Amino acid sequence: MTSQFFNETSFKRENETTWKGNLDQNWNIGDVPNGGYLLAIVLRAMQEQANSKNLLSVNAHYLRPGVTGEEAKVESLILREGSSISTSSGLLIQREKPSLQVLAAFGDFKKTTENLPKIEIEPPSIPSPENCEKRSAENQGVDLSIQNRVDVRVAEMGNDSDRSELYGWIKFCDSTSVDSLALALFSDAFPPSIFSKLGRVGWVPTVELTVHVRNIPKEGWIMGHFFTDDLQNGSMIETGRLWDSDGRLVAQSRQLALMKQTGES
Repeated sequence: MTSQFFNETSFKRENETTWKGNLDQNWNIGDVPNGGYLLAIVLRAMQEQANSKNLLSVNAHYLRPGVTGEEAKVESLILREGSSISTSSGLLIQREKPSLQVLAAFGDFKKTTENLPKIEIEPPSIPSPENCEKRSAENQGVDLSIQNRVDVRVAEMGNDSDRSELYGWIKFCDSTSVDSLALALFSDAFPPSIFSKLGRVGWVPTVELTVHVRNIPKEGWIMGHFFTDDLQNGSMIETGRLWDSDGRLVAQSRQLALMKQTGES
């Protein structure tokens, strides 16, 4: 049985390089589709073209917001197909204008050889999902249709450092297994970490997002830790980390986002 995530990020293939479909409203934050959802649509087409290899790395630049319910087009081009890694570029187009430009690498995860040391980032100690607050429209101050698709829990943690930190958990509402494309989505599906220090300060649109996938997760909740340690000149840089239920680091992310007051275009 296919999942909501698979169905709603899968466009119909028109030819070797083009896919078309409509943006689904169930991934909206306010009136705008979530950026991670838009990225997953492009990556789904790119992955199909790369013969369903795992996502290893992606860099995305957001050019325009998506428009829910309207047709969009994905164009994908394989730049290099090597023996272990395939690199592609992708473009999401809507209303005949580019919305999202993507560069991604696909391949397989290799086991660490015994003669190489393993350097890992340990997961933080946070309350269980059951003891965390569920993300809601009420506590974020905006309609969250995306709640119909992903269950996000935010942990109440002390924040005495100079940086703004957010801890929590995430999973699909239909308990779909998390694959490499889902990790790209999850890297942009938590509330902005700057909210934990400044409160709901407005709109935080992503300019650029980079995600590195490090492992395929085991079943269960995904733990997230996101922090902002650079806020200046109307923009912020946020770093994110995701761990699976075994405590393995499965993804790292970094994004540049704008800080806009409510009502500011």
